[in-house]
Amino acid sequence: MDKNYTHINDDMLAKYLLGEATVPENEQVEAWAQANPDHLKRLEDFRTILEKSKLQIDPGLNEYQALERLNARLEKEKKTISYTFILRWVAVVFIFFSAGIFLYNNLIGNKINVRSGENTLTQLLPDGSTAILNEQSSIAFVGGFFNKTRDVKLKGEAFFKVSADKSKPFIISINDVRITVVGTAFNVKSDGKTVVVVVESGIVKVNNQKDSVRLTAGEKVEVLQNQAHLSKGESQGRLYNYYYTNELVCDGTPLSDLVPVLNEKFKSNIVIVNPGLKALQISTTFKNESLKEILDVIAETFKIKVEYGQGMIKLK
Repeated sequence: MDKNYTHINDDMLAKYLLGEATVPENEQVEAWAQANPDHLKRLEDFRTILEKSKLQIDPGLNEYQALERLNARLEKEKKTISYTFILRWVAVVFIFFSAGIFLYNNLIGNKINVRSGENTLTQLLPDGSTAILNEQSSIAFVGGFFNKTRDVKLKGEAFFKVSADKSKPFIISINDVRITVVGTAFNVKSDGKTVVVVVESGIVKVNNQKDSVRLTAGEKVEVLQNQAHLSKGESQGRLYNYYYTNELVCDGTPLSDLVPVLNEKFKSNIVIVNPGLKALQISTTFKNESLKEILDVIAETFKIKVEYGQGMIKLK
């Protein structure tokens, strides 16, 4: 406020606005307002506050009562302004917090690396898919809003239940093989030289650098390194999922397919001595039986001999 108008205070402005000022006081306030734009703005702010507070001009109202009511209204306005200011900052903080969560989920939270170790491991992936890893297997997953695909690098063996998302294909890379799906359930196994893919439901595309094949439920493909032509076949039973179901479902399954799974499951060394036995087919389900109990069933079914000794089990 200019030094020439130091006598223009809140009391005088309240009297002026309420019509209680004397003629000289009115002239002083008007001159003060015209002398500086800031003065005029202050006067108009007082006027606005006065109108909002619905103060009525009352000849019997003294200047102190008017000032008291005006100050009360000013305090209320200040609280309103403070509350609005807080709300704005809360909104800003919420926006930044939401953006932070979004960026974390799509840049950091959508990456995962896991290894099963000596036991099987069930892992929920960030996209909602599930991977069940067999022993000594690992996966590395990368997905999120900023990626056009959901990429997985697999070592060992895993069963996948893929959450459907047509806009982001689920792609598994293992050795020189790529497996592409949208939403399905299937098993992938690699021993370092051969990749075996067995489909439980849906459609799966398998390709290497030279060929590709599409598999549907009940079909499988075995891919050797640098294989020129990929050929699919039927999966006889469900041996591929024994490591998490603890069941061996045989449905016309040849012994040549069952024996390697038994060796893997029981850490045994079963050898089919007589080549003619390899094509023999068995249809049954083994669940929680010991290796000896399973071999007893096989021996009884095919009337063959099982010989134990020297760290080897011979079928002949």
